[in-house]
Amino acid sequence: MTDFLLRDMEVSDLKLVWKWRNREEIRKNMYNDQPIPWLDHVDWFDREKKNPLSYTKLFLGEGRPLGVVRFTDIDLEHHTCYWGFYIGEKDTPKGSGTMMGRLALDFIFSEVDVRKVCAEVLGFNKISVRFHEKLGFLEEGRLKEQIRRGDDFIDVIPMGLFYNRWKMIRKALGGMDNGHQGAK
Repeated sequence: MTDFLLRDMEVSDLKLVWKWRNREEIRKNMYNDQPIPWLDHVDWFDREKKNPLSYTKLFLGEGRPLGVVRFTDIDLEHHTCYWGFYIGEKDTPKGSGTMMGRLALDFIFSEVDVRKVCAEVLGFNKISVRFHEKLGFLEEGRLKEQIRRGDDFIDVIPMGLFYNRWKMIRKALGGMDNGHQGAK
């Protein structure tokens, strides 16, 4: 059975994550769809390391990096946060995305005092909407024509997952037995 885990992103991961983030198929689903210059990427990582209200985790499977998960805007008063993620590698074990989501949500709900995880999905990204729904997220409305891409305006779909719902969905998805590891 393949082992999966999350670990903190490190300086040694910078080039790989930069390469992933600049792939067209990843950029097109982000708020900022423009290529990221290397120095901007390094500056971003330096800020992230110092920010106590965010976590950036590398997702590994079969002993190799497969993707990234970020939790940002952690609100300690309201116990909420936002998340974002992507699988960076093209050749990944089946079910890697779901496992990354499970590990990430287990981490944030068990290690951080969060009761709700929020997401914002670009309206055209049906795959991400379905992925969020599989993990238990519910659509919380629609921000019509919220962002601009060239001459087009794109809707943003806010989604949310509460801890109590995650506990139920987590049981339905099954345990992480058989060699799977949690966050570290």
